[in-house]
Amino acid sequence: MSVASTAGATADAAAGAGDPPPPRVPQLREELRLEAGPASRDGAPTWTLHDPVAGRLFRIGWREFEMLARWHLGDPATIVQRVARETPLTVAIEDIDELAKFLVRGDLVQATDAGGVARLVKQARATRKSLAMWAIKNYLFIRLPLARPDRFLAVAAQRLAWIYTPAFALATMLAGVAGAYLVSRQWDSFIGSFSYFFSLEGAVLAFLSVAIAKALHELGHGLTAKRYGCNIPSMGIAFMVMYPMLYTDTTSVWRLGDPRKRAAVAASGMAAELILACYALLAWSFLPEGPLRSLVFVWATSTWILSLAVNLSPFLRFDGYYLFSDLLDIPNLQERAFALARWWMRRTLFGIDDPQPEAWTPGLRRLLIGYAFGTWLYRFFLFVGIAVLVYFMFFKILGLLLFVVEIWWFLARPVVSEMFEWVRAGRRMTARAVVTFTACGLVLAVLAVPWRGTVAVPALIGAEQRTLVVAQAVGQLKELPVAVGDRVSAGEVLARFGSPDLDHRLAQAQREEASLRVQIQMAQQEPDGVARAQILRRELQRVSAEAFGLQDERDRLTVRAPFGGTVMELGEALVPGEWVRPGEPLLLLADPRHVTIDAYVGENDLSRLSADARAFLVLDDPGLARIPARVASIGETAMRALPDPELASIHGGRVATRQGPNGTLVPETPVYRIRLQPEGGAVPTTMMRGMAWIDAAPESILSQLWRLAVGLAIRESGF
Repeated sequence: MSVASTAGATADAAAGAGDPPPPRVPQLREELRLEAGPASRDGAPTWTLHDPVAGRLFRIGWREFEMLARWHLGDPATIVQRVARETPLTVAIEDIDELAKFLVRGDLVQATDAGGVARLVKQARATRKSLAMWAIKNYLFIRLPLARPDRFLAVAAQRLAWIYTPAFALATMLAGVAGAYLVSRQWDSFIGSFSYFFSLEGAVLAFLSVAIAKALHELGHGLTAKRYGCNIPSMGIAFMVMYPMLYTDTTSVWRLGDPRKRAAVAASGMAAELILACYALLAWSFLPEGPLRSLVFVWATSTWILSLAVNLSPFLRFDGYYLFSDLLDIPNLQERAFALARWWMRRTLFGIDDPQPEAWTPGLRRLLIGYAFGTWLYRFFLFVGIAVLVYFMFFKILGLLLFVVEIWWFLARPVVSEMFEWVRAGRRMTARAVVTFTACGLVLAVLAVPWRGTVAVPALIGAEQRTLVVAQAVGQLKELPVAVGDRVSAGEVLARFGSPDLDHRLAQAQREEASLRVQIQMAQQEPDGVARAQILRRELQRVSAEAFGLQDERDRLTVRAPFGGTVMELGEALVPGEWVRPGEPLLLLADPRHVTIDAYVGENDLSRLSADARAFLVLDDPGLARIPARVASIGETAMRALPDPELASIHGGRVATRQGPNGTLVPETPVYRIRLQPEGGAVPTTMMRGMAWIDAAPESILSQLWRLAVGLAIRESGF
């Protein structure tokens, strides 16, 4: 039925000629439609108010319906009287006013006077966004309609009605079971189909298969909605955080009174992909090797799993959201849950005793509030994850900008909006508000006050003069004359290695060198042997150089101590007969008479440190007392390789490292070496790990985060 106002309608009781004109209700827009809706949760009838221009639907109850049915009378008092006389309901002038405000907020009334025009102008200005806000909104979500498929879907729904029959459902289940049985008999070949996609042609084919599956997904929504008589105004492509996806506008589904039909429309997209997967699984066993078989492999495996993983989530406006909304029978679920959550936060945090937006049972109220918070958290981590993905896989500076936008949009912006709302509304300062603002002030003070006067960094205490002795060449261990704890002097033999191949090549070169010397002597005694002797001398130089190099390589197979010290550790499986390669650790040699502490600090805290600053070392062994120390030197350049493997994360240390070339340990982030000098205390004679606490210039957490963000932005932008 139409709810447009009737021109020339009059009140039942006319006002006197000398009396002021009675108040009038705003006139409804003529194109609005009012249709019967489903029963509410308590069994009461409902109606759906449809705005065809904006494509919006509003669910109203019996009381609102009776008032709108008499809205053409114009006079609030007359409407109240007629409702009381013609229905068992009782309404008041205040109810008329509330309904009028709702209609005005929903832009459902005509602008027939200066006030109405001013209201429309104000709404237009409010909806007009700045370029920055437009970019943020369209970055998060934007729709591009590509087709108006309503006529096509009307014809297709009639011709494809057999898809919705029990016989087709049974045939699909049998196809899926048969396909699973056949695939199980050639499982290795089935799994091997995935390797085809590691190529350009395979990637294009995978993209095409996903696009076809998603088109069928949306077609399933459209056909099912059209089957139940709904209008499908548009289909197209949507971008959520710049990620493209197809969409079907099924807003008119809320006109359906049966929630089971609405749930069927919401689930039909996933059902379409499951049907495709069943027949694709069966077809795979009968198709020859090639692109088509790979195509159905994607349909049978990846697309439907991805569809279920994404669409079943109730926190985004995908199929799972509408299924959850139908399960609760709550239209506009997110908006109503968000409004309820904001009301709960304002009452809990600030003691604002505003009326509850809607009356819910205690259990449903808790569910909706929890759902609202879950949705906010889910969206925040999802969009931050997308920003991190963009940072690492695409443009780093773009990832940083997206991260800043999402922090503002999801965290800072709601807080700022609530603060402005508090100021605009002139709220009184309640006890809860005092507690909340005090807590916020304390948190802000913790973040903003420069109270952090120390820096904690991973450290290693040990001998000042220490070195990790490594193999210089490939060789087989022949002799290991030292053991852990042995005291050695500079130049003393630590290990001897041999190489049969090297010995053979050296002996051969030496024999060739001796032979050439003899040939040169014989050539010099011949009358015409001068030229030949010259050639032999050049060959002798080459062979001698080769023999010298081989002898040097053989000498390097004997490992000697670079300085006097104590053998602290031996390499793993270092026994006679074992072969080693160049760079392989052999033993750790140190002079325990002079102990020092090496700490490694990140570049964010480097500027806060100064020479001669006080510090102390807390060893990992809880039974040892902390060791007082003082900063002796600060490294000027970042370490390209970590010289202390004990501190590397891949060896259980606290410095994040990765394996570099030739066995080096490369820090994941720039670190600088700080050398500390112990000042008394029980200093251990063996190398031990710990945490060094160094006095530093005080700095707030906010200042550190700001400096980190600016440095990261400058580094990634290339300036």
